[in-house]
Amino acid sequence: MDDMEDRYNFLYKIGNEFCLLPNLYYFCKKIQEYMNASKRQILEFAQSHFIVNAQSLANNYGMNPVTAQQYLSSLAKDNELVRVGQGKYAIARKQTFSYVPTEQTKEVYSKLKTELPFTDFCVYDGSILSSFQHHLSINNAIYVETNRDAVESVFIQLKKLYKNVYRQPDAAFMSDYIDLQTNCIIVKTLVTESPLMIADGIKVPTLEKLLVDTQKDADFDYLRGAESLNMYELAFDLYSVNTQRLMRYARRRNISHEINSLINQIRNDK
Repeated sequence: MDDMEDRYNFLYKIGNEFCLLPNLYYFCKKIQEYMNASKRQILEFAQSHFIVNAQSLANNYGMNPVTAQQYLSSLAKDNELVRVGQGKYAIARKQTFSYVPTEQTKEVYSKLKTELPFTDFCVYDGSILSSFQHHLSINNAIYVETNRDAVESVFIQLKKLYKNVYRQPDAAFMSDYIDLQTNCIIVKTLVTESPLMIADGIKVPTLEKLLVDTQKDADFDYLRGAESLNMYELAFDLYSVNTQRLMRYARRRNISHEINSLINQIRNDK
């Protein structure tokens, strides 16, 4: 039991089931009612304000900032709020980005972990991009990202197992020799401190990582130009985007100016 609410719920349950300590039972019941009322108050505040944090609740309602943060974390855990930055939350009006790996992607990951159990991998396929593409393009590639010093070993291992395996192709090679409509595997370096999530036990990119990588990596060159703005508009319209995470990773990849420009363009178009 990690937070205040869990502890109160536990005491409430004990008092309710065993009729012990009626005064404690009554106290816990009142605390639960107070907590529910406080949560409703926070949600109402969040409805009328774009961003809410512990300090804004402390300023407006006299809450202890630590208690306010516990409420915010609890509401985020219940998917009533979404975390949009460090200590910042908003009403969960949009979807949370998710991705389900294909069976072939799972197979590639499984074989790599069997052969190279101590190597880190981020493995995903081109379908991960389809949910925020304006002009849908077929991409049957599987992307394998790994530590810089492991790229060569991973590439050699995959060449033994599969056809059409490529190592960090540049834009010209992608255009001239790689057909993304056929099955292929692209191996490239996993940038340190990349924002990742877990899907079916596999490390995969977050939405923020994809939005940055599509503007930086040579193998995503076909998504540049007008399609970039369309993709950003769809991503921000459909999903909760953590802009702080997005910009931190953009700085890591030295394209924060370009990413900030895209964000400003879609905001100005609203």
